[in-house]
Amino acid sequence: MTKAKRQRRNVSLWRGIWEWVWPVAIGAAVAGIISHWVIGVAYVPTDSMRPTIPNPCYIVDDHLATEFHAPYEGEVVIFHFPDNPKEIFVKRIIGMPGDTIMIKNGHVYRNGKVLYEPYLDVVTYGTYGPYHVPKGHYFMLGDNRNVSKDSRFWKHKYVARSAIIGRADMVIWPLSKLHTIGS
Repeated sequence: MTKAKRQRRNVSLWRGIWEWVWPVAIGAAVAGIISHWVIGVAYVPTDSMRPTIPNPCYIVDDHLATEFHAPYEGEVVIFHFPDNPKEIFVKRIIGMPGDTIMIKNGHVYRNGKVLYEPYLDVVTYGTYGPYHVPKGHYFMLGDNRNVSKDSRFWKHKYVARSAIIGRADMVIWPLSKLHTIGS
């Protein structure tokens, strides 16, 4: 085989590989952008959000939901843990900026009024608070209050708006537990 023929074959081989690799690389980059900025999947290893989110499971989180709209009371969100931002937590927003939260007699009180919480299936034991939620921050509680490590127990009690990654939208795995996560 001549040198020119070998060079053409090598060029043809590399062109063939390139034509296969570049679409895969572009697809992987697009998938990475979507999972970081639009929608993601998170693993929930604890019982802290039971019965809303079973343990263990995978959930879909919508990054755009909290990017374009302010988080709201009762919304289940994914965020960077205030005491260690490398950790990701999922909890329910109980206190909005400016609210005062108190927990006593098995109930959560927001600004002096009992909070209606139809998503709970346990009584919240203990007396906690009052907590005065600062501007630009949120007070978080798990739905399974008696095992949840949430705002009541953190060194930094409140989650900054900038730490919220997205809204928890759906349990996707295991398939037997598939359901949307309502607020």
